[in-house]
Amino acid sequence: MLATSSRELPLDLNDVVLVFACNELFVPYLSVALQSILVNVSPSRHYDIVVLTRDITPKSMITLTQQASKHNVGLGFLDVDAALGDIKLPHHGHFRPETYFRLLAPTLLDNVDKAIYLDSDIVVCSDVAELFDTDVTGYLLAATRDADTIGQIDGYDPTVYAYLKDQLGMSEPHDYFQAGVLLMNLEKFRQTITAEELLDIATERTWRWLDQDVLNKVVDGHYRRVHMKWNYLVDWQYMRRTHIVAQAPKDVQDEYDEARRDYRIVHYAGPDNRPWLYPDSDLAGLFWQYAAGSPYLEYLRDQLEKSRRTVDGMARRIKAVAIYRGIMHAFDYTCPAGTKRRQKFIEYYERFGGSVG
Repeated sequence: MLATSSRELPLDLNDVVLVFACNELFVPYLSVALQSILVNVSPSRHYDIVVLTRDITPKSMITLTQQASKHNVGLGFLDVDAALGDIKLPHHGHFRPETYFRLLAPTLLDNVDKAIYLDSDIVVCSDVAELFDTDVTGYLLAATRDADTIGQIDGYDPTVYAYLKDQLGMSEPHDYFQAGVLLMNLEKFRQTITAEELLDIATERTWRWLDQDVLNKVVDGHYRRVHMKWNYLVDWQYMRRTHIVAQAPKDVQDEYDEARRDYRIVHYAGPDNRPWLYPDSDLAGLFWQYAAGSPYLEYLRDQLEKSRRTVDGMARRIKAVAIYRGIMHAFDYTCPAGTKRRQKFIEYYERFGGSVG
C-alpha cells in the first residue's frame, strides 16, 4: 500500500490533488482533516489525496482509506525514504521532521502539475477546489501572508526582522508567507530548483521555522497571495490576535479579522493549545465537530480525558498556564511590544541560549 512513486499510486491525479505529510502519531488528527475535506467536496469534481510518510502502518492506511472510500476522493500513501536517503533533517521544539516532506512534493509527484499542500493540524470548511483553481502561472506557489510573523516583525519580537532580512536574505520580510496551506506549482518547481538543492538549504543550518523559512528564502516574496481565509491561524492562547497580530500593519490586521469572519481553512498552528488537548482553545468546537465523523473519535476522546486527569496531563496544563498566561503576560507588561527594552531583552535571551522560535 505504500508506493515509492506517484505513478504507482492507485489514483488518477487529473483533477484536484491534495498533499499531506504525516507520521503514525499524527494519523488521528490527519483523519479529522480528511473528514473535513470529505464533508465539503463537490460532487462535480474528483479529489486525490497523497500522504507523504515513512512510518504510517498498514492498519492506519486501511482505516484512512476506508474513511475516504464512500466519497469521490482517492487516497494514497507515498514513501519518502527513497528520496531522503541518509539526510538528517534538523528540527526543534514542537516541529517534526515530516514538515520537510513538502519540499519533496515536486520530485515525488513528477506527473502532477500542481497540488495543494496542507498541514495535518487543520480543518477545511469549504470546497478546496476553489483554492486549487487559483491561477499560479509564473509563480512557484500561492500562499497567505503570515500575520503572526508580520506582527512579530513590527514589535512583538523585533529580532525577527533582522533574522528574515540578514540571515534568511529576504528582500522584504513583510512578504513572509505561512506554509501550512500552499498551492504548489509543481511543474515550475521542477523547472526552477531541484529537491537536492532545497534539502541542501534545509540542512545547512537549523532555521528558525525550518522548511517554511527554506521556502520563503527561495521564493523571496514572489508568490501569488491568497486571502488569509484559506489559512486562518487560530487565536493561539487568545494572545495571537490581541498581542501579536495587533502589532502588524492595519491591512494585515484587517485581513486577519476578515478571515476570522469567513474562514475556509482553519489552522491550529502553535506550540501548544491544540483542540484535542484543550477543548476551550480557539475554535476547538469546530475541530470536534469534524472529529465526530472520524474513525479515531474514541481515541481522541480518550486522549482528551488523559490530558485532563493524568498527572502528566495536568502537569502539562499547569506548565502551559504558567508560561503563556503568566510569564508571557508579565513580560508583555514589563517590556511592551515595540520598545527598545523588549528588543534588548530578547537579544540577551537568545545570546545566552534561549529560543523564541
